[in-house]
Amino acid sequence: MLNALDATFLEGMKCFFGGGTAISLQLDEYRQSDDIDLLCADHDGYRRLRQSVFDNGLRDLFPGGVETLRDVRADRDGVRTVLKLDDTPIKFEIVAEGRIPLVGASVDGIPVPCLSRVDMFAEKLLANADRYLDKSVMSRDVLDLVVMQSKWGEIPAQAWQKAESAYGTSVRIALSRAREMLQADTAYFELCLQKMAFDGGVASWLRQELAKQAARPPSKRRPK
Repeated sequence: MLNALDATFLEGMKCFFGGGTAISLQLDEYRQSDDIDLLCADHDGYRRLRQSVFDNGLRDLFPGGVETLRDVRADRDGVRTVLKLDDTPIKFEIVAEGRIPLVGASVDGIPVPCLSRVDMFAEKLLANADRYLDKSVMSRDVLDLVVMQSKWGEIPAQAWQKAESAYGTSVRIALSRAREMLQADTAYFELCLQKMAFDGGVASWLRQELAKQAARPPSKRRPK
């Protein structure tokens, strides 16, 4: 499905591939994630993108055509639909990101522009702060952050700065509480891993990584 997108068009709109699927693809597909999430923080880029969808549907995004299972909806917050790939429904969403600026990056093996790693971290911190209490989400944001920190290193200072510029210190508190939720409820932790189809070999390692990261002293805010 990513190969069907027009990468040049996306780059021109400053629209970048992010979210759980983008992260999983870069980290050996440690969990199942079929959604395609794109983010656009450029006001002019999103204006032109929305106009394109209004005028031409998804033709500029998918020049070769694509089958939809749901009407395309476009509003001030984003563009959404459900696509069909090999009889599998794929949620497709372009989010108009109005909280923080975003930077794109090229990633080997992925044919469309992606969010930079700093922005991958920042977006996950914001998402966790938004929904860590919603157990229907299966704590996906904090679990993704555990894997990201293990593979890519500690959350970059710039990611913290971006997330805190939007939500303040609540992003740090939310991350600590999300970790505590998983550690305090083993049955819920197991359910999260099962529902999100984490690779079987990852589960035990993930528990150890979570405990290790939760035990570290909280990172300090850098002086302004």
